[in-house]
Amino acid sequence: MDQIGTLELSTENIITKKRARWAQGYNGKKACYIDKDVICYLCGNNVKFIAEDGAETVFNFPGEGVGPFDAHSLSHCFAVAEQCLNPKIYVFVYPTFRQTSVLQGGAKLEYTKLFFSSSDYLCSLSGIPEFDLTLWNYNTGSKLCTYALSRENIPTSLSFNPGNWRQICITSEKHVTLLNIEQSNTLFVMQPTIIQFGERHWPYDRRVRLPPADRDAEEITENERDIPTRASTRMTRYTIDVPKAAKAGLVGELAEKLDEIQDETERVKPVSQVWTPIGDLYIGCAGGQIIKIDGESHQGKVIYYPPKKARVPDSRMSSAGIHRESMVDIQMTADDDLDKLMVEESVDCIGLHKRGLYCAGRDGVLRLVDVKSRDVSVLEVCKIGVPVTSMAFSASYRHMVLGSEAGSLHLYEPGTPESLRLLKNLHYGVFVAISCLPGNEHCVTCRENGEIQVWTIDKGQLVSSISVDMPAFSMACSPMLNVCAVGTAGGYIYYLDMNDVENPRLVERVRVYEGTVTHLVYQETGMYLLSVSEDGHVFLIDGRASKNFKPLAHTGMKGEVQSLSSYTDSTGAVHVVVTHNTSGNKRSGATHMTTFSVTEETMRDLRYNCHSLKYDFKDKSISKVSLNMAIPSYGSAVTEGGTVYTLAQTNKKVHQHKLPRKEDLPPEKELEKIRMEPDAEFPGHQLPGGQVLLSPHHKWLATYGTDGTLMLRTIGQMDKTVSVTPHDYRIGGVKVVAFAEDSQNIFTTGYDGVLTCYTWNYTPTGLGKAKSAMEAARAKKSKLMTSQMEENEHIVGMQEWTPDRESRPMSERPVTTNREAKEKMKRDEALERDEIYQTPTPTPEDNSTWLQNQELEAFKEEDKQYAEIKKNLRVSIRDMRRTLQSMLHSNATLPELERLNRHEFDLDIEEQMRLQGEADQEVERVREEIEFENLAKMYLREMIKRECWDEMVVKGRAVQAFNSNLEVSNFPMRERHKQFLKMLETVKKRRAIEIAESKARTEILELPQKAAPTTALFLSMLQQQRYGYGYGFDEEGGEGEDDDGREQPSTTGSLGAQYGGGSDLFYSQFELHAREQKVNQIVLLEDAIFRVKQVFNKEFDELFIKKEQEIGKIAEKNKRIKKIIADLEFVEDVIEPSLTIAEKPEMMLTVNDDEVKVEKFYTPEQRKIMEKKQKEEEERRARERGDNARERALNEMMGGVLEVKKEDELKKDIPRPSFITTKAEAEWSEDEQKIAKDYERRVKELQEEREKYRKQLETELRKNQSIIQEGMAAFDEMLNTVFMKKIKVMMVIYQEELKILRLRYSLLIEEELETRENELNRLLEHKTAMKAKAAQTLMETNKSVSAYRDTYDIYLAEDKVMDKQFKKEFQDVSALQQDQLYRFFKKRPRALKITRAEGDASTLPNPFADRPSTARQNAQADQYMANQMADLDKLSNCPEGVEPLVWDRLCRYRMEKVKSENKVKVSAQILAEMTSFYQKRQEQEEQYKKDIDNIQDQLSRLREDRNRFNLNLEVQLLLKQGQVEVDAGSFIQEYKDSALIHRSVVEELNNNIQQLGESKIASMVESKDFRKGIIQLEWEHKKMLMQVEDLQNKMKDVQFIKVTREIQLFLNAPDYEGRKQGEVGKLEQTILQQKQIHEKNLSERKKALKELERTIKQKENDNEQLLKQLEDLNVSVHERKHIEQVNADKQKDSGAEKRYQEIVQRRKLVDLAKAQAQEVAVLRAEVERLRMRTFPALVQVEH
Repeated sequence: MDQIGTLELSTENIITKKRARWAQGYNGKKACYIDKDVICYLCGNNVKFIAEDGAETVFNFPGEGVGPFDAHSLSHCFAVAEQCLNPKIYVFVYPTFRQTSVLQGGAKLEYTKLFFSSSDYLCSLSGIPEFDLTLWNYNTGSKLCTYALSRENIPTSLSFNPGNWRQICITSEKHVTLLNIEQSNTLFVMQPTIIQFGERHWPYDRRVRLPPADRDAEEITENERDIPTRASTRMTRYTIDVPKAAKAGLVGELAEKLDEIQDETERVKPVSQVWTPIGDLYIGCAGGQIIKIDGESHQGKVIYYPPKKARVPDSRMSSAGIHRESMVDIQMTADDDLDKLMVEESVDCIGLHKRGLYCAGRDGVLRLVDVKSRDVSVLEVCKIGVPVTSMAFSASYRHMVLGSEAGSLHLYEPGTPESLRLLKNLHYGVFVAISCLPGNEHCVTCRENGEIQVWTIDKGQLVSSISVDMPAFSMACSPMLNVCAVGTAGGYIYYLDMNDVENPRLVERVRVYEGTVTHLVYQETGMYLLSVSEDGHVFLIDGRASKNFKPLAHTGMKGEVQSLSSYTDSTGAVHVVVTHNTSGNKRSGATHMTTFSVTEETMRDLRYNCHSLKYDFKDKSISKVSLNMAIPSYGSAVTEGGTVYTLAQTNKKVHQHKLPRKEDLPPEKELEKIRMEPDAEFPGHQLPGGQVLLSPHHKWLATYGTDGTLMLRTIGQMDKTVSVTPHDYRIGGVKVVAFAEDSQNIFTTGYDGVLTCYTWNYTPTGLGKAKSAMEAARAKKSKLMTSQMEENEHIVGMQEWTPDRESRPMSERPVTTNREAKEKMKRDEALERDEIYQTPTPTPEDNSTWLQNQELEAFKEEDKQYAEIKKNLRVSIRDMRRTLQSMLHSNATLPELERLNRHEFDLDIEEQMRLQGEADQEVERVREEIEFENLAKMYLREMIKRECWDEMVVKGRAVQAFNSNLEVSNFPMRERHKQFLKMLETVKKRRAIEIAESKARTEILELPQKAAPTTALFLSMLQQQRYGYGYGFDEEGGEGEDDDGREQPSTTGSLGAQYGGGSDLFYSQFELHAREQKVNQIVLLEDAIFRVKQVFNKEFDELFIKKEQEIGKIAEKNKRIKKIIADLEFVEDVIEPSLTIAEKPEMMLTVNDDEVKVEKFYTPEQRKIMEKKQKEEEERRARERGDNARERALNEMMGGVLEVKKEDELKKDIPRPSFITTKAEAEWSEDEQKIAKDYERRVKELQEEREKYRKQLETELRKNQSIIQEGMAAFDEMLNTVFMKKIKVMMVIYQEELKILRLRYSLLIEEELETRENELNRLLEHKTAMKAKAAQTLMETNKSVSAYRDTYDIYLAEDKVMDKQFKKEFQDVSALQQDQLYRFFKKRPRALKITRAEGDASTLPNPFADRPSTARQNAQADQYMANQMADLDKLSNCPEGVEPLVWDRLCRYRMEKVKSENKVKVSAQILAEMTSFYQKRQEQEEQYKKDIDNIQDQLSRLREDRNRFNLNLEVQLLLKQGQVEVDAGSFIQEYKDSALIHRSVVEELNNNIQQLGESKIASMVESKDFRKGIIQLEWEHKKMLMQVEDLQNKMKDVQFIKVTREIQLFLNAPDYEGRKQGEVGKLEQTILQQKQIHEKNLSERKKALKELERTIKQKENDNEQLLKQLEDLNVSVHERKHIEQVNADKQKDSGAEKRYQEIVQRRKLVDLAKAQAQEVAVLRAEVERLRMRTFPALVQVEH
């Protein structure tokens, strides 16, 4: 195949207009200008260039894979990185595509970003594993420097400063970093500068956090995040503050990340950036925020926050599913107003322009933002309509290109929103199929979203597109007519008319089946279309438009079909090869190959060759054969002669298979055992998967797969291949390949959404092969020309198909459900009437498939054929139903024992068994769930029991009081581990040795010395022996130390020694300095707590035993009490105390039968065993109830008892003589009278004995009850004592635990200090290493500066020498001419001054026009200098008398002088840069030195703090409540500002205060008594004055009093009180009369009310009757009106005017009556008001 030629891409070049190569596709990545009107972007493995006028060209990248890409609009070059191991970066010049340089060594695996500076530099960012930022000089291809970035924060944007290439900004989701490139001749270094957004915290200043995403979010500092603890309540005045990382025990990088990990504030996420001419930065964030960074101070702040989304409360609209998003401070909802606001994802792309900041993002709106003013505002809005993912300005800043991930490119002129135009719209998406239309001029592609696009083959231009509005899965173009068939979901095949490629039409839609159309393949002549469904059916469809694309027949395949291919032989028979997978694993490839043939004879009698009207082919009719493949394969291509090519799944090679002939096939049973082995193998692909395709002339074979490679070979020479790599294997490789009709072009698509077209670059040998392919295409075209014209005319005449919404699949369910409901209703009615129900003939549903329609036709035919048999069966079924119903009725009348269950009448045994099986399965499932649930609960129970019960040496239990709710529990105790016991033993021995050593050293070696000042002073305050009086705990044995030298509880800090926790091995609290001492003290204290608990538990066990004994005694007493109560026949409650679950917790571990409330389930086996045991028990009892001689003898001889009891005798009554009942008393004889008297006496004595015995029993009962109560009370008293002790024991335990916690806290502080010290040592080592590195760099820089200064001095000396040697060079001229020449020698052109006015007009919109780049300035200056020097060198400037040769020599010498001066100037600049670099390195070294000094200072302070912490011990003291005089806070007392002093000081102060107070009180009492006398005299004086005033007032009242009738009556009437009583009586009678009148009026009103209610009901009834009459009258009126309208024309209209006048007159009268009625009502109201004014009011007299 390589002899034919090679493949190249096909398109039209922008510059040369020659046929070259083309590719189409854009995914929204970077699109930028490379020339003033040319845009470039990546297109698959190519770089696409498109001019603003639409001209395109494609550059096929020669490297291995395509990585990141960038273009330089000023230098007209672009760079592309490879995507492979050790990738390279290629730099090419546009438009010649000359390779400028190849950059190597910047990455090991991949590059992630490339970006150019405005000068000669390129920066690359590598990916995994190094993440290095590398600076290149792309002109020389040299690598300048590298900077390592963090592997965690992947950069989101990078860019050079356009005005200063020495600055690079890097943004990530968490940081913003500014890199400054410093240069020293050939040495380049990148130094980071962190952008600060808040306070700077050394030494983790590299972890500066970005601002919050919400402007209202509060910044939480490290101190605010600290949780308050009780550590601040300790009495120590000195505290140690360590960083949180030290508290967490983190060192190194984790310590630096702790702040970020704990930061819960949502922060901005930078995604885009742009520089300003003055070096400031604008950064766009994902949330719509805009950040501005000052280029000088490197401080950043958020200048714009997007408006918040308001939370709208739920309303009826929201509950109905209607939602509206509103924003705070926004009252308008119009789209134009909302577009002026920047919201989330609106600043994903930003660019700076003279007019302002252009922002665009996924919201599809381009905005011009004014960022210069104080308030950020939107000046210009342009709706793009698609998400914007790329933005770039042209070099002149007059145009802007906007790229979208939707596959479109838009052009926009800043300042003119109406200038937006669509440059390219390719509808980005994954291609699913490619095919060529007849004529070899256009190809058709189909995307997965249903977009059908038509492309020109020669230029690759998009002609038109149309969408089927459904997900597409396959597509094929007919070779016979201009029709494109598209297979979609739901089994739909859409047919599109492509006769007018610019306006394609959808002419037909056929639903063949319900599944997805996975494959569509046209037969070679286009007569038939082969389609494959998801369930493995292959359908044969008529491909002609004249037949309306009618489906013909189908055949089934097992499993999932993976490929479909066909060929047509010379007889017209269509041979089809299908490969399918039956294993269920799609990736394993096809495991079976099925072949069948469709001949013209088969299609003539299609009904005969199918099984039924469903048109399913008979296997024999189509010679269907299914073969097992020995090796699973992908794809298939069949050629003439039955040769099939596939791609193997195992070795990935191309396999050649030969299909067996029909006569060579074995029987069908043996056919399944045969495995189809390949006949030959040929080189294949590198990765598994792919497809095989045959060219239209069946001579070339194409294979493609997931490795991204397309391989072509000839059928005759399969070993020789031609391969290209159009798509990247990382994203799936090649998806679809198609040949043009003449095989001269090959089309490929991949998962990258790119369509490529390759054309042959033939060798001389390959021209003949190409001619054969074209001749085969022409022959095929001429063969199909006639039928093609007819079919095209027919399809052009077809109407355009429009989708009917009612026929969509969503409407099938309601229609089907409604029909089923009607059929069910009719069937139920027939059953109720006992009629024969006949199922209606089914009709096709809306939107039904062709397969469903054929099934209905088959059903109809079958129904006609067996109509009589079905009718007889229905009659038989009806008779059986009647018989069953009669049996059911008769069964219902039978007795319950004889009645059968209803399910026994069920004739459908299979259904019954099925339901029973389902029920059993459900029962089994529920049983399994319950078993697993129980198992989980059992496991949890065992875990709890083992943790809380089995491992406890002392089980937790409680003792409860008898007569109260008091309860005392013990201390549950675990068994101490052997490791702890071993450690305890070690500590004890070590402590004993320490004590012995200390004692021996004190007694033998050392003289008694005073204790340390602090300890001695403190102990002296607490020792009562020195002061002679007690302090704090005098009643409990004093404080300080006793005679034996032991410490008292006040200094030990607990009362553990009094409750079994004492030990001589404890350290003094004033000696715990070392870590080991604290650990040993903790172990000893834990042992003390254990012993305290152990001592209390012993006492608790004794108490528990006493309660058990007390309960036993009470049980013994209760036996007698119950006997007495039974004898006395009392009804009293007996106190029966018992142990509860709290007292016997082991009762919880066993479950009694009475605790289970549900009935226990027994299996049949258990029931049999129980019945057997019960039967044996009954037999045993029966045997025992037999002849028992012992019991019989006891009953006969002693009445059934062995001992005669008194109470039993007293219960017996004396037998009454018989004559008393048979004779009258007068008839008794003397003996009988004596017997009667004796009987009465004995009865009386018996009654007396009974009464006496009763009193004895009552006395005994009360005595036993009192004994029980006394015992219970005594036990409760003991329990109360133990309870009080338990409280004290718990207090002791808490005291010891508090000491343990304090010791552990001090150990924790020591660990934190150690961690902090390690971190500082690490930082010190790091800074020291950096300082050494900086010192080495400084030394090397100093050497290079010195060396280059020498070079500069040489250049300067040479320049001066040239000036001095001027006269020597021109000795041959006169002195006058030398002076003239010297003036010309010194003459220089003026320096170039670039101003805005002098600049190019095209650069005016450029914001950087006033500040061009350094490279641009140098280039302009060099060009200007060369032009000016050329002007100076002209012969016209030569002075008179100077020969031209001398002038030429002067010009050359002057040029050398200029070059020397430039060299000196450049050297001076380089020397200045090197000097600046050297100074910065000095500053850096000084900074490292300061950092090291700072760390050392921190280390020294930390060590001082550590020593002070170890010496300044925290001591726990035990003081009485009265000895603590600190005010209690809200939660706990604060001892931070407190002092501990001796009690004597307080008592002495109290005595002085008391004496002073007593003297003050005495003086106050004396003063009080004296003042009391004065006050008493003043009070008596005021009293007398008031008496005088009172008497004067009384005298005036007597003088001026008026004698009224009432006073006269009071004075003259003899009985004034009686008169008053009479008046009161009259008033009471009046009140009673008024009450009677009121009650009478009330009864009358009630009667009237009832009468009114009765009248209302009657009126309501009348109204109902009137309403009914009104309805009838309305009906009559409407009838009459209708009749009048009908007869209106016939009647004369003479009386109309008269009737009209009457109606008007009546209307006026009615209005007049209404007005008069209103006036009357007003007058009545006025009369009523006047009457009420004169109405008398009766006031109730209160008494």
